[in-house]
Amino acid sequence: MKVKDSMVEISRLVLPEDTNVVNALYGGRLVGWMDNIASITAYKHSRKNIVTGSIDSLFFISPIRLGDIVTIRSFVTYTTRSTMEIEIDVFSENAITGDKKITTQAFFTYVAIDGDGKPVEINQIEPENDEEMKRYKEGEIRSAERLKRLAETKERIKATLKI
Repeated sequence: MKVKDSMVEISRLVLPEDTNVVNALYGGRLVGWMDNIASITAYKHSRKNIVTGSIDSLFFISPIRLGDIVTIRSFVTYTTRSTMEIEIDVFSENAITGDKKITTQAFFTYVAIDGDGKPVEINQIEPENDEEMKRYKEGEIRSAERLKRLAETKERIKATLKI
């Protein structure tokens, strides 16, 4: 499957109920929006039931303010047998001046599952150009690191809880 086949982009206006006491978008609200759009990308790519497996490399680069237009774009960068790494890029735009900036970037991983919650095989991503191939290779490295951190976390929890 091609990257462009499951790419999703949405825009939202930041309203008062989305902001904190300094009129900046709540980080948790933004993460929810990001998870939602990345889930759509995962569904479009896999056409399977999916669950969020991990969120990593989440950086808040600059604040998003009340009244800004937020654009969120997500696309698959890397796949394994049953997982999809999805890059989410967030941009903000001042609705009055038109000034734009990158505000957030993250990588979320989704797992395709069957009715019993077991991982199932998905279509593999097919990079079409140098940029997509570069992202794919970087995703492969991030995937290996995630698996290593997951194993370490499981061992730490097991030791801590004496399970």
